[in-house]
Amino acid sequence: MKLTLTRSMQDLMTKGGFPDKYIEEIEEIQQVDLEKTPHYPVSYELVIEAAKINSVYLHELMKNSQVYIPPKEVKPKNPEFEAFMNKLREEQEKKRYNEMVSSVLTSDEQKFNLGISHDEIKEIKHHVVTIFNIGFSMVAVFLAVYKASQTITHDYGMQLLMSLGGALFICIVEVILYLRYSFTIIPTPNTTTKMSAI
Repeated sequence: MKLTLTRSMQDLMTKGGFPDKYIEEIEEIQQVDLEKTPHYPVSYELVIEAAKINSVYLHELMKNSQVYIPPKEVKPKNPEFEAFMNKLREEQEKKRYNEMVSSVLTSDEQKFNLGISHDEIKEIKHHVVTIFNIGFSMVAVFLAVYKASQTITHDYGMQLLMSLGGALFICIVEVILYLRYSFTIIPTPNTTTKMSAI
């Protein structure tokens, strides 16, 4: 264990009479400037020896001293690791920037998309595809019911009426299913913004 050197300890070290094993440490202590180095370490055994030789109470000699805690050694930074971390930070910043500007339109996009944002265009495309799917389903059901109705009746008007009824029925079903899907699965822009903010 080591203690911090005090002025009284340093003064006693100059009087001599110490064993040879402490001579080197004492010589170093005598050259210490306590004003510049207030927390210089001294071995606890040397302090005990100084108290014995000079007939001083140990607790008096240790007054104003404290346990010496060596400063933490600052490890040199690895340049390769620092370069790797800087690269990761740059990639992260670039990713955040791209996310922020992903919905921002350039002048060319605004020219061709009438100023509609990228997210709105995607939503419009989704709705258009859904409309085409519903239309295709209606046509398919119309033709299927028309062919099936030919085996039931030879009345052309009744065949058309049954076919239109089947097409209308599948249209209503498709619209109901799509509306339920839109409200439960597809997040609205306000909900997405709130979740991103959280």
